[in-house]
Amino acid sequence: MKNGLKKSEKGVDGLEAGADLRAQIEARAYQLWRAGGSRHGEDLNHWLQAEREILERSPERRKVRQTF
Repeated sequence: MKNGLKKSEKGVDGLEAGADLRAQIEARAYQLWRAGGSRHGEDLNHWLQAEREILERSPERRKVRQTF
C-alpha cells in the first residue's frame, strides 16, 4: 500500500476490477451525448445518467448499493 491506497484487484482477464464497468458507462454516456445532438456542456449529466442506467441493470451492483 502506497499513500494509503489499496492495490487494485485484478480480474481473471488481467483487467482491473471495474475497468469493464467504466467502459460500459463511457460508451453509454457517449450514446447519450450523440442522441442529445452532440452538444457540449452536458458531459456530467450524460455520465451520471449512464452510470445510473448501467448500475440499475447490474444485479451484483444493485445488491452492493442496497447495503449502504
